[in-house]
Amino acid sequence: MSRRRRHRKKYKNQITDISLPFVGSAVPKCPYFGVCGGCMFQNIAYENQITVKSDYIRALFADIPELTPFTESLTVKGSEPFGYRNRMDFVCAFGKRGLRERGTFDCVVDIEKCAIMNDRMNDVWRAVREIVRDVEDYDFLEHKGYLRYVVMRSAHFTGEIMVNFVVSRDSDEIRPLLERTAQFADSISVIEHTGLADLSFGKILYDYKRGYIEERFGDITYRITPNSFFQSNSPCSVEMYSRIAGEARGKTLDLFSGVGSISLFAARGCDEVTGVEIVDEAVESARANAERNGIGNVKFICADALPYMKENAHTFDTLILDPPRTGAHPKVIKAIGSCDPERIIYMSCNPSTFRDNLKMMNEIGGYRIVSFEAYDMFPQTP
Repeated sequence: MSRRRRHRKKYKNQITDISLPFVGSAVPKCPYFGVCGGCMFQNIAYENQITVKSDYIRALFADIPELTPFTESLTVKGSEPFGYRNRMDFVCAFGKRGLRERGTFDCVVDIEKCAIMNDRMNDVWRAVREIVRDVEDYDFLEHKGYLRYVVMRSAHFTGEIMVNFVVSRDSDEIRPLLERTAQFADSISVIEHTGLADLSFGKILYDYKRGYIEERFGDITYRITPNSFFQSNSPCSVEMYSRIAGEARGKTLDLFSGVGSISLFAARGCDEVTGVEIVDEAVESARANAERNGIGNVKFICADALPYMKENAHTFDTLILDPPRTGAHPKVIKAIGSCDPERIIYMSCNPSTFRDNLKMMNEIGGYRIVSFEAYDMFPQTP
């Protein structure tokens, strides 16, 4: 006979594939608005962006009766409308350094300053943009050339800046420019991606300076490496992690744990936490983060979520899920029934796939939803 189980949901908001009416005008802060594909809502006043997104959530989940008590009065929790984003991937193609045009794949807008990046990121980007001006860029249509991306990453609370150069081949073409870049950045890495896919990560050829930056959430310091995932809105993430930490207890399993950001934040309220992540680099960073912070009741395992769930059923009190945008695989959701945790905390970055996962979870039975919240991680965007 199974224990009484409670199903807890946490939710961070990103709307995809939606057409919205014009609501509540505002003067766009960015001179590239309307051409650049990065921000689509700058002509909507931020309070009205929140209204639109709240209405969308209510409509999306209208056919799930268990959520009605939460969605009927739901207001998406807002964040800083500008200067919040701590990662930006600037494409280098066709003689330009910037972001793709709205609605196209093969056109690039030269970007000198981005309104959703903070001031220091913009200062460093302007300097780096000038430094790489004469470097051969990469034609992603013909698949030839050298410099594919300049990836900017920032730690919001420490102010540290990382610059990653993503190149198509292992050569010394970028090396002479690294010392100049080091005047502005705390960490520099050169990353090789040789494939045809349009990606901004790959094999780290070498680091210049540290090869990582550090972010601080409360009293926890996180080391962020070039390829590792970290949330793009740090103040909003701290708020979400605090909610999760307030609910997690007992033996806790954190699936899709990344660099350990949630695991470490929640550990103080748990007997022990096991983080499971399939990316080697992220697991190494998570272990380093645990050691650096002196947190001894957390361990990190490099493994695929599904086989780990199958092999470790009935061993956890709390299950934390933070899957990628595609959501958790149906087989992972099915395995939750065997794992039988007392409570589930689900944080999603895609409301559509979360909705699909929630319907699958309802088929498991035995759980009830006791909390549902939405956070605006990406202001000015849908």
